[in-house]
Amino acid sequence: MAGNRSGPGIPETPDRDRFTGVLMPVGPLELSVEEVRQLWSFIHGDIMDGSMRRLLRASLGLCPRHTWAYAVIEIELWQAGAGARGGHQPFDVTILYEDLLEHVAEGLARKSSLVHRHPDEVLLPVGPCRICQDMASPALPGLRMGYANSSTEALTVEANALVHTNTWCLETVGLWRDRVCPDCDPATPERAGDPVLLCRFHLAGRRPLPEQIRNAVASRLRDVRSRMRYLTESMTDYGAPVGAAENTSWIEAIGFFAGWGLPLYLATDVEQDWPRPGGQRSEQGD
Repeated sequence: MAGNRSGPGIPETPDRDRFTGVLMPVGPLELSVEEVRQLWSFIHGDIMDGSMRRLLRASLGLCPRHTWAYAVIEIELWQAGAGARGGHQPFDVTILYEDLLEHVAEGLARKSSLVHRHPDEVLLPVGPCRICQDMASPALPGLRMGYANSSTEALTVEANALVHTNTWCLETVGLWRDRVCPDCDPATPERAGDPVLLCRFHLAGRRPLPEQIRNAVASRLRDVRSRMRYLTESMTDYGAPVGAAENTSWIEAIGFFAGWGLPLYLATDVEQDWPRPGGQRSEQGD
């Protein structure tokens, strides 16, 4: 993938040091015990704090690894909930990324002015990943307990199995496969594909963006957000069930903010069943 085809990395731009984290390669996500401990506590507490939400807007969420980890941990570990699935769903994730999608879309759709000379700077975070920051802090003395004295080791094994995340990705692959960022997809020739589908990392690597591209990306993000709002409602007591387009929305949202490495990896085993652009399916040996 461009900027990531030889392994984890980010586009070479003058703003390199302003990116939050690096894109994940197309490969497995093996979470450490400490990552699970931090994110499980984050889901139960920090994400509900108003000041934390403002910090997350500034940092455009978490780094790519911890953005996907955040979704995985909520989906894998949250056992019960409202809606048709009754649990194992990305409720906190959709609430946060609804807000971030609108934040970025609004910024991209702005007209250039003396105040906003470069509207595409909204693609660049101005703060660090909260989880990376916490993990880099000096270890405190004493036993490190999981949220509500949970067994973090057991939760880590459960999270890394990716049972429910894998189900979400495979159930919806027919819709999201042709919406993948072309620069995240090893099957796409470098610098080919629709630029409107680029993730924020690869869009930022092509700055300055023409106004037409900025507006088209903003429109796409608002479409994803609209479908994701229905998904969020479906995970409450009063929400109606949703279809595949809504169930795909959170994957598209996370793909935009954190790249597509994890869903591409999870779908690898069923590549022959992917609907390719133009209605073509890949054949064995392609």
